[in-house]
Amino acid sequence: MKGTLCEIRDYAARYKQLYLPVREGISKTDEYRKAVLQGEDPAGQNISFNCEQIERYTCLTPAGEAEIMLVSDREDFEHLYHALAYRCEPVPIPASVGAVTISGVINWEKINSHRTQYLLQGNTDWGDEFRRFTADKSNYCDTIILLSSGPYSSVPAEQAGMTEQEWAAKSATIRMYHELTHFICRKLYPEKKDEIRDEIYADCIGLTAAFGRYDPRLAKTFLGIEAETYRKGGRLEHYAPECTEEDILTAGRWIREAEERAAAAWQPGPWETLAEADRDKAVFELIGKIY
Repeated sequence: MKGTLCEIRDYAARYKQLYLPVREGISKTDEYRKAVLQGEDPAGQNISFNCEQIERYTCLTPAGEAEIMLVSDREDFEHLYHALAYRCEPVPIPASVGAVTISGVINWEKINSHRTQYLLQGNTDWGDEFRRFTADKSNYCDTIILLSSGPYSSVPAEQAGMTEQEWAAKSATIRMYHELTHFICRKLYPEKKDEIRDEIYADCIGLTAAFGRYDPRLAKTFLGIEAETYRKGGRLEHYAPECTEEDILTAGRWIREAEERAAAAWQPGPWETLAEADRDKAVFELIGKIY
């Protein structure tokens, strides 16, 4: 899967909130409403990101096309997360969270493009057409997979048993396929939702894509489970804030189930025999077997 470099400013033409600062209470202001709900360019059009470009991927999946934004700078990742998922409000984002799938993001480029085509055809009642067009959210709302580029789940390379370079590459693959799993399963299996289970299954797909096998030791490390106890700061507390003994036992059961299902779905070494072009298909076939 090849990415292309895109300017942050180009994304701001779609998502006007990228022009706005992350600030407590901003989502209730006229400034926010005019930018995000009315598509007005904020005064000054200032963009406060550390990097001018981010990597963009598009992936055709069984659930439709997925758009992926890969952000190399952690501050920029958190800024985008706040702007697109939390309406520019400064909600705490744990260091162990490095990816998110965000649905329902208003894309003003789609609306403005439709308006241009509508008027070029000689039509004049844009107000009526705007109401008709925006009655269907699929016409103008995007689902974005936002990825950071740090070590997966904030697990250091030494703890993962790899060099920094090796772990960086594996982390990128795990993170991408983890979020693609969420994207597909939320669309194809909306009724099957259990946050802890879904996270473990998404890690299963990510690990299988990265290593050709499922590694339950790493799966537990990602969540912060060590020797059947919980390590503060692990990812499990993001999904089960109390991290009770029952939560840990539940996670352990899902990890064992994922291990069994992954083992049943794959013979040793299938990845080595797959051409790169078939890699996505194989991963998504595993999703179907798991669900």
